[in-house]
Amino acid sequence: MGSRDMKDYKLGQAICDQIRVAGSVKIYNRLKDSFTGPPDIYFIKEQFALYKWRKDFFLAHFPGVPLCPTLGPALLPSFEDTWTTDCNFGCDKMGISSEIHGMAAIHYNITENFDQILELASGDSRPDHPHFPTDYCSIWFQHKFEWDKDEKEDKILQKLNTVDLSTAVHIICVLYSCSPPSLLQLAMRKVLELGLSLVNIPEELQVMAGMGLYYIQGREAFDGLEKKE
Repeated sequence: MGSRDMKDYKLGQAICDQIRVAGSVKIYNRLKDSFTGPPDIYFIKEQFALYKWRKDFFLAHFPGVPLCPTLGPALLPSFEDTWTTDCNFGCDKMGISSEIHGMAAIHYNITENFDQILELASGDSRPDHPHFPTDYCSIWFQHKFEWDKDEKEDKILQKLNTVDLSTAVHIICVLYSCSPPSLLQLAMRKVLELGLSLVNIPEELQVMAGMGLYYIQGREAFDGLEKKE
């Protein structure tokens, strides 16, 4: 197998692996470019799994933490700097650590620059220290797609406060529920997966399709959670 054939095979395998994680080609196509906004309510489980797969893929091919031109490498044990990124937001002036800078860069590249990551990881040759773009603002979204249910409760609640009530409940169900999804949720998922028209269904269901099963009028996105909730 020639080098070009091997690269094409690796690229195809990476895409197949992502489709397997997402569950279907249609869900993969829905989610592959979905990480620049809030979580996709009816496909949260698959979206979180795809995000984790991409991050693991990135770290497997580009391990360690980046060299920040302003601060130098992040002070993490047993890591070597294998790639670099731009310091485009004044780490030294804003008091941002290289570790956070690295998290933002990884998130940006696995969500908005992943085609380049795949190309570079699948090729025969690459620079000793590849250079990747970054966007510090992307770190704001990163916490919406990475969840550890064993994390302390106050940390979980803090992250849930960055999304609206309906999305928060959907996330909690994915993380902690032992029950299968309701028939309504399964039906809504299938309609959205297949891209069926919502025009002729009741308005209540149209709102539910966009806002989730637990949407309450007046509780818009990014209002966060009240303490009693």
